[in-house]
Amino acid sequence: MLDVATDRFEATVAQWVDAFRRARATVDLDMYRLQRLSAANVAALPEMPDVREAMYQHDLRRVAAMDRAEEFRMARRHEFLAAVVRDGFLRTGMPLAEADELLKQPASVVIAAAERRPAVRGLDAAWFAAIVRQFEDLRQLYVEGALYLVLTTVNRYRGLGVDTADLVQEGNASLFQAIDGFDWRRDVRFRTYAQFWVHQAVLKMLYNSSRTVRVPIWVQKILGKIRRVQEEGSRMGRTFSPTEIAERIGVPVSKVEWVLATRRYAVSLDAEQPGEQGGSLATRLPDENAIPVPDTVPVGDLGKALAGVMADLPEREQRILSRRFGLDGGEPQTLGEIAIDLGITAERVRQLQNAAIGRIKRPAKLRQLQAFVE
Repeated sequence: MLDVATDRFEATVAQWVDAFRRARATVDLDMYRLQRLSAANVAALPEMPDVREAMYQHDLRRVAAMDRAEEFRMARRHEFLAAVVRDGFLRTGMPLAEADELLKQPASVVIAAAERRPAVRGLDAAWFAAIVRQFEDLRQLYVEGALYLVLTTVNRYRGLGVDTADLVQEGNASLFQAIDGFDWRRDVRFRTYAQFWVHQAVLKMLYNSSRTVRVPIWVQKILGKIRRVQEEGSRMGRTFSPTEIAERIGVPVSKVEWVLATRRYAVSLDAEQPGEQGGSLATRLPDENAIPVPDTVPVGDLGKALAGVMADLPEREQRILSRRFGLDGGEPQTLGEIAIDLGITAERVRQLQNAAIGRIKRPAKLRQLQAFVE
């Protein structure tokens, strides 16, 4: 009923808005969603650019993107339901400007505002709440059909200091602004109009969030021009001076030098380091307040402490530990060398060594050596 000539559209909408209110009619959005899916020309849809968000892209491929005809049909339906909701508020005496602003709010806010308005004869509150929810659902369908536009823009601005998922979210939110400002009567595709809003939203996110200290947008725009000139110089095998850069971008040399001086980026200490599994920048920075390990060892005689710990060990176990680990000042000996000297097997030497170490590990003895290992 809405697919009429442009010059007849407003009269048709006015006719059906009044009919909807009187009949308390609603729209079948579930069937409409199925019709969109079945009518979508998958072969004609644009390729989804890779933004390294596999799960999001997998879900997005299950949503039918709008073609040219569907964009205009969706715009007409959106305008019609907006007119139905607006008509309900106007009947309660709400100013037109206030009603238009409410149309941009979530359904819960719109319904709450409607409940605060005085009751009007012929305007069923339950029906009006249902229409408001359907209007929100239609806006969601509208945005879903254009989500692929966001990936195309985000793909151009990856790796500039803002997480890809944040850029995608900001671009998705900007589609609602595009819907509110789109005029299908100009015979311009919605994707053409929405690209502007998505582009502006992504750039604003980058300008405001890519640096810890916010830099004015005009400075960042000049930095972008400078970067492009420097990249051109790199391709030519040379480095442009500030004077040459100023001539190429039409900016005073003093301003170019000042802008270049602001080109500083903050790096998170928790940022992962390439080639280091689980390593971060913080683990590679020296602690200037740390005390060197040798200076942390308390003054004392380690030899006397060891002698005191081993004093109650059997004599043979003392000799094994001393010779095995060089505690007597000599070179550490192997199990076989000690076994030959004691006339026992190497396995027996290992057993005696483990038994002696086990006695030393008792809490009372470990406390005597703790100061030398912390």
